[in-house]
Amino acid sequence: MERILRASYILLVLPTVVYLVFFWLVPLINILVMSFTRGESFILGQPEYVGLQNYLIAISDYNSTVMNTILFPLSAAIIDFILGYPLAYLLVRRKILFRNMLRASLIFPYFGDIYVSYGLWNMFLPGGPFDWFFNITGLSYKEVLYTPYAVILGFSIFTLPFMVLYTASSLSEIDPAIEEAAFTLGANPFKTFFKVILPLSAPGAVAGFIACFGWNLGGFLIPLLLGGVEASNVITVKVVYLTLQLHNYGLAASLAIILMLMTIISTYFTFKITKVAG
Repeated sequence: MERILRASYILLVLPTVVYLVFFWLVPLINILVMSFTRGESFILGQPEYVGLQNYLIAISDYNSTVMNTILFPLSAAIIDFILGYPLAYLLVRRKILFRNMLRASLIFPYFGDIYVSYGLWNMFLPGGPFDWFFNITGLSYKEVLYTPYAVILGFSIFTLPFMVLYTASSLSEIDPAIEEAAFTLGANPFKTFFKVILPLSAPGAVAGFIACFGWNLGGFLIPLLLGGVEASNVITVKVVYLTLQLHNYGLAASLAIILMLMTIISTYFTFKITKVAG
């Protein structure tokens, strides 16, 4: 009987394992091997292995690309923390209008970044909803739209729900009786927040911060549409350019591996902090 149950478990898990191996692990290994080859030699079936040369080129010639890939999501995560923490606190601790609607909107990032990127792009264009702002300030839409600030704004809007979700989850686990006890002992609301609420909810806020950062690492449409030529200088856009325009698959693969490692590290710390918080 035990053997039958074990065999049934294996049969149930086998399709998932096969799926992951052939459509996740094999492509990943393929890209890793490709990153050690020159140009398009791997695609042509005659791979010319160059060792770590592509990675050295990626670090030396594309250091600004790597830095932008880190700095843009990092700046967006800071904005998300500043805006998301108070919103999460209000959702958990206070009764506010449209509370359920705000909670429902937190699934927004799962629809993809095309809505944020294309929406903001149209809003900043001449004749768009922000045209009055440019008329008042005398700025050109190009001074706002195709800049790093537009990319950071797009990233922060896109991932703000993650900060709210993680922080709200952490805040909801704090017993309101703890706040009442602090008030009873003479602490004012300001001191209660910074001495009690903030330290107890810090793991969730930090996990949300890292989640926002990690999610935006792989952003493509937001920097492409909002950043223009210079501000779209991030790894995702460069990988597409190197692949489709220059056909330098080896270098593109090395940049993709670097990006994947950055994403895996940020995801690991998100899960680790979330586990500790739980």
